[in-house]
Amino acid sequence: MNPTPHQQRGLTLVELMIAMTLGLIVIGALIAVFVANNQTYRQNEALATLQDNARFALDVITRDLAMAGYWGGVRAVDAATSVRVSAVAKAAVSKTASEGDCGPSTQAASFYWLFDVATPLEFRNHLDPAALTTRFRCLQPANVRPDSDVLMIRRISGQQALLDPPGGTLTANRFYVKTNQNIASLFRASGSTFDRGTPADCPDGSGTNAPCPPLDTPQQVYAYTPQIYYVRNYLRTPGDGLPILCRRYLDDSASTAFMAEDCLAEGVENLQLEWGIGTGAVQRYVNDPTPAQLLEARSVRLHLLVRATSTRVQASNDAKTFTLADYTSPSEAGVLRRAFTTTVQLKNLQP
Repeated sequence: MNPTPHQQRGLTLVELMIAMTLGLIVIGALIAVFVANNQTYRQNEALATLQDNARFALDVITRDLAMAGYWGGVRAVDAATSVRVSAVAKAAVSKTASEGDCGPSTQAASFYWLFDVATPLEFRNHLDPAALTTRFRCLQPANVRPDSDVLMIRRISGQQALLDPPGGTLTANRFYVKTNQNIASLFRASGSTFDRGTPADCPDGSGTNAPCPPLDTPQQVYAYTPQIYYVRNYLRTPGDGLPILCRRYLDDSASTAFMAEDCLAEGVENLQLEWGIGTGAVQRYVNDPTPAQLLEARSVRLHLLVRATSTRVQASNDAKTFTLADYTSPSEAGVLRRAFTTTVQLKNLQP
């Protein structure tokens, strides 16, 4: 039986166009949902990375700040008279080379900036009119963000390198502090072990192997770990606009030691500090303390401004500024940024 004409009829052109239009609308909606979800995923991923970078930066700096002025039991206020620095240690770091001790290029003959144990903290406010290199000659102004503070911390490690009774080994050429909690010596190790009584690692200024105090036991030995924190104004290449938190640390792996660079957290674009000053308790916070006020610091507020380093993230187009201590950031639309603040107690500086 042949089919009737009615049974053979297909779609009309109008019906086909309507079906195609509906299909395109559905496909367009699915694409829009996919793009939105993909953008949300990238933004959440960038925000999580930003927060991880900020958390890591805060953890590193706060741990160092909390240990500022720690000399293995010797009080920070007594360090000038109770912590002796060996001549060998002083001679191992240049006082004038750009990659030496990083301090001022002009130092008194008897002064060694890197081993200034009486000054656990050095701070440069970003508003300081003096050139950056007059304080830290290894930090070139072209590489360091001019609107960010710079922090120097002198201390020893919280973990002993040698135990008493004896245990553990030293690293040749590394700088250590030997202490019995009353007096101490900062020296440079000549090998993995040493005689705790009269080691050759601690000759006096005349070059003779004078005893390295303390001579009585118990004794502890800790690594010397000075750090300088600052914000570099580029991440991978100069001019890329992606800042990063960096530090200078004492690289003592070779015969001539120097303050080497180590970059820590991407996207950190500003570091600001406020110092809680007072006798016994914090009485006020100051942004630009004098060296004498730093010795009276009881706490510090640490501020970080962090941005996403991914260029694929679209943030709000609203121009937003951030105020951290005495610094207000310029507005910058379309950039994912967050501010972070924490307070650190400086217990080792208290008399």
